[in-house]
Amino acid sequence: MTKRARLLEWIKAGDPSHLPVCMCWGPGVAASYFGKHANEVTTDDQIAAAELTGIFNIVHVHSPLPFTAVPFLSDVAVTEEWDQNPVGVTRLTKTLVTPAGQLKSVQEFLPHSGAYHREFFVKGPEDLPVLEDFIRRTCNDIIRNPDVAARVRRETEANIAALHGDMPSACHVFCAAVELMSSYYMDQQTAIYLLSDYQERMEALMALHTRTTDVWMDALAGAGLDIYTFAINGYEWLSPDLYTRYMIPQAQQITRRAAEQGALSWLHTCGKLKHIAAAQMYQQIGVDVLESLSSPPTGDIDDLAATRAAIGLDIVTRGGINVELLYADDPQLVRDRVEQVIAGVACYPHMLGDTNGSDPPYPWANIQALLDVVKASGRLYL
Repeated sequence: MTKRARLLEWIKAGDPSHLPVCMCWGPGVAASYFGKHANEVTTDDQIAAAELTGIFNIVHVHSPLPFTAVPFLSDVAVTEEWDQNPVGVTRLTKTLVTPAGQLKSVQEFLPHSGAYHREFFVKGPEDLPVLEDFIRRTCNDIIRNPDVAARVRRETEANIAALHGDMPSACHVFCAAVELMSSYYMDQQTAIYLLSDYQERMEALMALHTRTTDVWMDALAGAGLDIYTFAINGYEWLSPDLYTRYMIPQAQQITRRAAEQGALSWLHTCGKLKHIAAAQMYQQIGVDVLESLSSPPTGDIDDLAATRAAIGLDIVTRGGINVELLYADDPQLVRDRVEQVIAGVACYPHMLGDTNGSDPPYPWANIQALLDVVKASGRLYL
């Protein structure tokens, strides 16, 4: 039985007596194990690393965005420039140009904590007209031009075929509110400002973006996808009202469509989810898998047993090992946390792993420390 079949079988059975180790970013695991740069890792490297180490991971075969339509448009352009900042940190600058103007974002890739946005595209209300122009042009082309979705379908099928049935395939789609108000375009403070003062305009963009999610999922029906992944922020900036008003209905759209296609739904929240879980909102969303169960300071889960109980038996969870621990110089910190997570998830189905996908890869000694503790428990699922 392949790694793909074994992991999917375990998720559907929800057997809490076994503990798979499943990391967020497969290329990072392979890079760390083989001593390669992440950009050099191939699909075959990921498959080999999974078999040699016993670690599961899912392979994202596509992540369609409004940016996916840019090559089909003559009046929209996005450029990328890689360099290093004055202290030697790798930096990616993206420039987005439409007839309404241009926006710029800057990401930095820190060696011990991963990538973060130094500068977002949208910095204030003065940038909203350009964002609106970009979203309208790209999303309308996705909706009206069948060639865009057809290209995503072809690329997805090719990427699934490259896995040879050995690894679970996933496509990442977005809740509109999440993508527009965080992720690629703006920070949390700007998002709240714009939603408060420009609510109708922001909701119009959400509605348009939601229609593109339908287009992507329509196009990928029957392509052989195993999982649809998506992400929603926690209460580090969302309020219960915002979560209920925007996030739950948009997430339900994804989980419902995934179930109709026979695929699993997999929700990523790397921040503060304790109170969301306590309010039974994940049950309302209807998700199959939930990650990442971050403890402070990254998240807010200070009583893992209570939070995991609130999530319930019907939802499989993944994560629990904060990224900062996996970047630390002391593998004992990882060992201690793994033991805490194993005790905290107790009788519930859970996959041990990190709390976010991070580049650069973690030191292999820390990943090995995670594996060693799970092996010693006698519950490692292979």
